Amino acid sequence: MLGLGIGMMTGGAPSEAWTPASLSNLTLWLKFNQNITADQDSSSSSVTHSTAAGNMADGDKINAWNAFGSTSINAVQTTTGDKPLWETDAADIGGVKFHNQIKFMDLSANVVLDANTDFTIAVRFKATDLSAARGLMGSSGSEFLRLNSNTTLRAKVNNTNRDFALASGTIATDEYFTIIIVRSDGSTGNLNVFIRGNESLNGTTTGTQMGSQLTDAGEITISDIGASFDEGTNFIGFFKDVLIWDGTAASSGDRKEIFDYIEGQ
Repeated sequence: MLGLGIGMMTGGAPSEAWTPASLSNLTLWLKFNQNITADQDSSSSSVTHSTAAGNMADGDKINAWNAFGSTSINAVQTTTGDKPLWETDAADIGGVKFHNQIKFMDLSANVVLDANTDFTIAVRFKATDLSAARGLMGSSGSEFLRLNSNTTLRAKVNNTNRDFALASGTIATDEYFTIIIVRSDGSTGNLNVFIRGNESLNGTTTGTQMGSQLTDAGEITISDIGASFDEGTNFIGFFKDVLIWDGTAASSGDRKEIFDYIEGQ
């Protein structure tokens, strides 16, 4: 695939560059370096800063990471002590920094992944501390997705643990990774988890599978990001992208497109 606006000719028409909107049922799109606002600076004084205005400053307290594209669900935080931060270090600029164990964001509307329904979730992250479990997203102590360690992702559905462990390698705390969770086959509820990093765990273009396929077709509600639930096993590190397709199970080809798009920003 060629660059933006310059596609290969197929049947006389140029192909379009792939984006997350190319995959059907895109429900949540929190995009790297887009639609992020801060209403307090590092000293908690009121400001009006945003990525759109280009005036975000180091340590700004982020009150919103708003929906991108045609999606409408925002991530918000109004409590000063719980707000993630803006970071200007070159490796991390454009992301959202959850710098200690009390930072998280609420979704403006719950994403309810119905029982017996396919879905795909993708998160681009750098965990800077994996000395304990770190939540990626969820809604309660019985429904969440979290890194249980530097080798294992736990999906908890209807209070049942589904653990996906790397056969080899680890999730390093100085590197960005993208995790893709896919549920397929409707009421069968086949769950698979794939990970890819820029430096490690990058052996295949479609991701390294974590553990083996497990099954759970139960409903999952997502109301928070950066934690398993409000103040629960909060994430420490950075998020750069959060995406959910409610109703679509990404194929291996789709996973390659997702990984390539997110890493190529």
